[in-house]
Amino acid sequence: MHKQASCLYGLTGLLAILGGMPSLQAAELSEDDFLQDLPVVLSATRLVQSRRDAPVATTVIDREMIDASGFTEIVDLLRYVPGFVVNYDSGHVQAASYHMLNNNLSRRMQVLVDGRSVYIPSLLGVQWTSLGISIEDIERIEVIRGPNAASYGSNSLLGVISIITRHASQDRGVMMKINAGENNLAESFLRLGSGNENLDMKVTAVYRQNDGFVDRYDSDKIRKLNARADYQASLNDTLAFYATVNNTKVQEDNVFSRDIPNHPAKTLSRSFQVDWTHSFSANEDLKFQYYRQSYEKQNRYQYADTPLFIDQSRRSERDDFEFQHTLSPLDNLNLVWGAGLRTDRVISNYYLGQTPAQTNRSYRLFSSLAWDITTSTLLNAGVMLEDYQITTGTELSPMLSLNHNLSNTDTIRVSASTAIRAPGLIEEYTDVSIAGNTIAYDASKLTPERILAYEVGYLGRFPRYRASLDLKLYREYINNLISLAAADAAGNLPYHFANQDNVKTAGLEATFSFKPNNKLRLEFSYAYARIQSTDVRNTTQYANSSPDDSFSLQIIQRFSHDYQSSLNVFYHSIMKQLATEDMRSDNIRINLRLGKTFILAGNKTELAFTVQNLLNEFEYTRLKNVAERRSYLSLKLEFR
Repeated sequence: MHKQASCLYGLTGLLAILGGMPSLQAAELSEDDFLQDLPVVLSATRLVQSRRDAPVATTVIDREMIDASGFTEIVDLLRYVPGFVVNYDSGHVQAASYHMLNNNLSRRMQVLVDGRSVYIPSLLGVQWTSLGISIEDIERIEVIRGPNAASYGSNSLLGVISIITRHASQDRGVMMKINAGENNLAESFLRLGSGNENLDMKVTAVYRQNDGFVDRYDSDKIRKLNARADYQASLNDTLAFYATVNNTKVQEDNVFSRDIPNHPAKTLSRSFQVDWTHSFSANEDLKFQYYRQSYEKQNRYQYADTPLFIDQSRRSERDDFEFQHTLSPLDNLNLVWGAGLRTDRVISNYYLGQTPAQTNRSYRLFSSLAWDITTSTLLNAGVMLEDYQITTGTELSPMLSLNHNLSNTDTIRVSASTAIRAPGLIEEYTDVSIAGNTIAYDASKLTPERILAYEVGYLGRFPRYRASLDLKLYREYINNLISLAAADAAGNLPYHFANQDNVKTAGLEATFSFKPNNKLRLEFSYAYARIQSTDVRNTTQYANSSPDDSFSLQIIQRFSHDYQSSLNVFYHSIMKQLATEDMRSDNIRINLRLGKTFILAGNKTELAFTVQNLLNEFEYTRLKNVAERRSYLSLKLEFR
């Protein structure tokens, strides 16, 4: 009976959206409007290109989709990307990956925020709650679905997530927003922005708390502060400054071992970035970027029923300098080239067996070009040359793509690319001991993980129906995957990191967009994936780490009198649970959002109600992690 009622609620929400649809002739877009509406991609090659010219499949999540999602966590937005899996290790440790998900950190994805890599060396991945920005700061997210080391180097093994925040000039005035709902969810946002014709500045403060999952000790309290300034120094020079501080207090448990008690932990992450761009002409510019970021985690607890205290605290820093030169030496040739220098430092007595920092310096040289061979055929080529202090030799990552326009609306793409992921400092120098017992040790020199990927794509636009279709067929060969290996087949201690796994993946991905008028929008994505693993220890570790089938659906409907609604549906078939050998059943998740925009005392105001997991289908994300139906209310005020 309860299930039938839940289904009825879901159908009612769907009918509320579909039943209110105006006729397709209302507020129609012209064919010219539709043809010009194809998103520009900024991240695929470091060159400004339309999606039809990009060398790899690209998904763009824009501000309208973000607002309509009803999500409060940035990582959840990746559910709209075909082939992506999003999971929660706990209420504050989130995981996202493309094609396979076998650990709780995105260590094989390059994640950028305004061009800054947010990879944390001491974690071997990305901490999504420590980005320093909130979902309200984002203008768009570009997801490069495939290896892209030719543009962004190591860690771009499976793809690139490029988060682009809003320009300071877009957020002048005051914005206040609160979210409050079940599970003790409480969020507050305050943004102050000001500017003139040459300088724009904004500061955003965020507070967030929630109680995590049922029957878990995993709540969090997060305080964020970020600032951005955009300065037009001269007709040809622009400067952009970014700074973030992210302070988090969390509860941590360990569902695998009773020897580790429930205990609190704290993290502090900070970043500073400056970009300077000098334009020589409309087709040539020079850009310099420097950033520094740090991450510190305090994590100390008493081990089992002993007087022994374990201190798993760690600290890491990254300094990165890069320049790039973009130019058009010929009318039919666009080119970008550049170089970069990076230094990573990690301090952790627990993980590295020493107090002094371990350091890894790396150098990179890159170039990409887009050459119009004919009026209908485009060649994209790129290469990245990298040298890492902790690995031997120089690594080369090339990319080649041919895009051919069959017509003004149909494009086919064939591409091949390679990429690497260099070993991290923790992997290369791990040395963990407890009370004189070795838990993990540095066994041998590691080599980079490697991927060779082939892709055939089709991008079609159908102006008559105001629709577009993006298809991708792919095959990937991934070698030398690094994972923990036990001392023997029985899984006994000590452990060590080793290159021991190889994986083959193949599949199909599709995205379909439909926007018949200015009031209705539909976004649909589907992915089919098959993974074969030759892992010498367990061939199912990677083989089942991605669902065979998954899809997402977003329907955005705007009504008269400034009412809006959105329906968001996500599905995945059976897959292996994160960090376990247990299988996770297929799952469907439905989110519904209803909103109303109005003027209050002369200021724009929005009131919205969101229900997540509408059907109350339990989503077993890892052992005891159960996602139940949750709802929250949102109030947003803007003062200009």
